Amino acid sequence: MKTHSVPYKILKSRLSRLMLVMAIALVDGVLLPFSTAQASESDSPNCVTDMSGRPVCLSTRSPRIISLSPGSTELLFAAGAGDRVIAVDQHSDYPTNVFRLPRVGGYPNINVEAIVGMSPDLVVIWKGGDSPTVIQQLESLGVNTFHVNAVNFAGIEQALLGLGTIAGTTEQARKTVAAFQQRLAGLRRQYSEQRPLSVFFEIWRTPLMTVGNGLAINDVITLCGGRNIYGELAERTPRVGIESLISRNPQVIIGSNPKGDTPETRKALLDYWSQWQNLQAVERHQLFSVPSDLIARPTPRILDGAEMICRQLQAVRSATKHSGYVVSQKNPMMRAHSEPVLRKQAPANYQDHPLR
Repeated sequence: MKTHSVPYKILKSRLSRLMLVMAIALVDGVLLPFSTAQASESDSPNCVTDMSGRPVCLSTRSPRIISLSPGSTELLFAAGAGDRVIAVDQHSDYPTNVFRLPRVGGYPNINVEAIVGMSPDLVVIWKGGDSPTVIQQLESLGVNTFHVNAVNFAGIEQALLGLGTIAGTTEQARKTVAAFQQRLAGLRRQYSEQRPLSVFFEIWRTPLMTVGNGLAINDVITLCGGRNIYGELAERTPRVGIESLISRNPQVIIGSNPKGDTPETRKALLDYWSQWQNLQAVERHQLFSVPSDLIARPTPRILDGAEMICRQLQAVRSATKHSGYVVSQKNPMMRAHSEPVLRKQAPANYQDHPLR
């Protein structure tokens, strides 16, 4: 297995200790989300297993890091490694600190030459999101890479812990995970047992695409007491036909929009979907939007998007709240109860990608 620049004897010794840690964890009944070496600050190298199951070893605990996707950039900062990031891709837009950093291009046109010229200790890529060609080029040149592949709540926690370990910010990463788990549990207690509502989530219109099982958006719908009408599909982002959608007849339709959930974005949804008046969601004006970067990126901020969706479904359950929503949709000057603070967005052809 490729282990970058780490000598074989050192790696073999390190992996032996990793196997021991895993064995102890299994005996104690503890499942470790990452196989992390428990070493002193002076011990070298610092090793962790990334989300592709690859051992990644660095000789420093304060690595210089380049991030190649908005999702991995958010995760690095959330894990406390923001001051280790020396460059990002052109679509990274959160937190605002990233606007001071150099850019190395954006999907699919990453500038490999610029990355190599910066001599990073580590490049964080999004497996399944970043270009396989770019990943292969970087790794063939001996650049250390960490693969992120967070597609659900558990994956978000794993990514935070892994990045915190390799960046030398484990304590902050653990605090972020604990806060994420606490907030997630609170939303689950508040909404998951509410009256079920059937939901269609639109991630793309031409072709019509939605979310299946195993994706964070599906988990969000369930968290809020909803039922994803395509949640039984194993494919994460399946294409569906309008005839299939009509036969499943969702009570609620939710889409993502860079502008968030406003009377204007809701009206735009209704204008499009009104050609199918026999859908329950259209007939009852139960169509909502959520800011794209809050729902498409598997990072701690997905719970901001989840909270919005939970409130939207709760408004449908409450006749009083939903009547206010219908009025606001007819009168664009009225602002909805749950309208978000708008954030800077990535280009429309990129930001709706659900796996970044």
